[in-house]
Amino acid sequence: MIKQFAIATTCVAALCSPARAQFTATPQTYSPSELGVTASALSGTALGTALDNFDARVPAMAHPRLFKGQADYAGIVAATKAERSTSITALTGYLKRNPVANTSAALRANINAADSAVRMSTWWQQTRILEGMAEAAVAWYITRDPWFLNEMRARMTLFTPAVLARKCSGDVAETRDYVWFYGLAYDFAYAGMSASDRQAVKNILLSCGNAGLLKVADTVRLYSENGIAFNALGKFVGALLIVRGDMPEMNSWLRNALPTYVAGVSPWGGDDGGFANGSTYAEWDAGESLIMWDLVERVLGVPFYRKPWLTEFARFIAYALPPGTPAGVFGDGAEVNRKEDWARFGKAIMNRSDTTLSRWYSKQQSGEDYARLHILLSPRESTASAVLPATQPSGAYFPVIGWSIMHSALTDRLRTSVFFKSSPFGSVNHSHADQNSFVLYAKGTVLAMDSGVYDYYNSPHWRSYYKQTRAHNAITVDGGQGQGLGPTGLGERAAAGRLTRFEQTPAYDISSGDASAAYSGLLSKAKRTVIFIRPSTLVTVDQLASTVARRYEYNLHTPVPLSGTAAAFRAANAPAELCGAVASPDALAISSSQGYYPAPTTPAGPHYWNKFSFSNPRTSGLIVSVLRTDCLSAKPDIVFGSSGATITAGGRVITVSDLDVTVQ
Repeated sequence: MIKQFAIATTCVAALCSPARAQFTATPQTYSPSELGVTASALSGTALGTALDNFDARVPAMAHPRLFKGQADYAGIVAATKAERSTSITALTGYLKRNPVANTSAALRANINAADSAVRMSTWWQQTRILEGMAEAAVAWYITRDPWFLNEMRARMTLFTPAVLARKCSGDVAETRDYVWFYGLAYDFAYAGMSASDRQAVKNILLSCGNAGLLKVADTVRLYSENGIAFNALGKFVGALLIVRGDMPEMNSWLRNALPTYVAGVSPWGGDDGGFANGSTYAEWDAGESLIMWDLVERVLGVPFYRKPWLTEFARFIAYALPPGTPAGVFGDGAEVNRKEDWARFGKAIMNRSDTTLSRWYSKQQSGEDYARLHILLSPRESTASAVLPATQPSGAYFPVIGWSIMHSALTDRLRTSVFFKSSPFGSVNHSHADQNSFVLYAKGTVLAMDSGVYDYYNSPHWRSYYKQTRAHNAITVDGGQGQGLGPTGLGERAAAGRLTRFEQTPAYDISSGDASAAYSGLLSKAKRTVIFIRPSTLVTVDQLASTVARRYEYNLHTPVPLSGTAAAFRAANAPAELCGAVASPDALAISSSQGYYPAPTTPAGPHYWNKFSFSNPRTSGLIVSVLRTDCLSAKPDIVFGSSGATITAGGRVITVSDLDVTVQ
């Protein structure tokens, strides 16, 4: 069960009322006793004991291990013959339309190639064949149609000789998929396998383990943010759990690998359930891991899904990718509408979490490829209530990753949504140099966008534009200079931000971020406060300083051009619209450019980079913006004084001083 995220509250007498909670940046989700129970149950000692208990079972756990050796775990098989009958029909139909006998001669040559680079050139096709091997085993288990057992065996025959001949040498992406899909096929087809089939699986696991997978636990211990190694470790652990006891030669391998994997389930988040690498990788990484997580919990009988990050992860997905959202949020791949992924991975994640929020979210999703194993093998959907209570917050706060999320109404598909980021994870890996940035969506459309295209990791476009601060709705200086990306240009943890404030009321939410450290010495102060006044007004306040006079720049990226002036502009992106104003006590120069440079290698949608820049350099700066998704609402009034500003917008008065930003 996921617990609602409880945040410790503090109140300043002059600012608090029964309807207002000022949240600190240190959430308290679980009591120490609860954390202690989970931590002790998943410690290295406890996992060793769980393995001992498993080995001592009489009789030994049967197959499928994924089902705890039972014919039907929690109604999963029954579901495939009832409410999920379309899923098994789709899966079996796919396999019969795409038998391995149809594999082209060219692809067969790649599978048998000695050169890893040649094999990797078609790895997507190869891994789909391997996945089909496991799918055929599942299809046989459910239908007992011998065609699927023969198809599984034919797929094994296609790969086994070449893999063993080269002793499984190659890229870790290859070795991890070999052990995982061979292991999963073994689990479901065990009863129908011949002795030679089982020996082939054993040979593959032994060969690939010795070829390099034995070392991935060490890699993860040294480099916890190495996502490829971590995924490989999970697949290795999953396969070893499946064959535990059947292949004692590998018993010691699991004892070494398991504690590292369990201890580091997500290097990208913490107890709040967030995922710093962004929404796209959150679902990709978690979706691929669900079955491995199931195995840890079911085979060993440990409370794996009670790990604090896992218990809160479903809540993160519900707020970061609410039903009807037009794009993802932050990081590589966030710019794409991934409706099928969101439905498929979202349902698979939510089906492993039994809360009202997860049930509601699952029922809002549609359009998934329901023939994929991570959803086909999900626990049976709960029949309990999926109606969110009136008290369900429309905003959420994830301090460990530095995100605050503000919706006009979580349950409204036509909602206005504001996402704000100031992350301690900096710009490493799939994260960008976008601390103190925001995106704005309304009525199922993008209004203020994360610009650029994820054509491929470390591409010229990715490196020189997409990952840079100037590609985001953030502050740059002196012609686009932004936050640090480290000596390699791939990002650095030290170029970080942090959320310093989150206040939530029914009428408005406030969040502040400090990105001073992210600018690597360019700025001595980089504070942004965002105020979302429900249902349709976003106010941003940037308070900036530098030891050297600079021209500060407010960047706003839109999928349509702006018309008007800085004091009153409009962008129509039907059915939504954006009306805005950007102001400062100092004169602003406005520029706009279309498209991207350097251009990505894949097609890009329309993009307009709008920059509001100081005309003259200053050591300090104040920039206020008011963005409205309802252009019929009252226009804002922004008045600057000697010590700050007064902003009237969305029916509220916002006062800005050097010390604070307050709302009345």
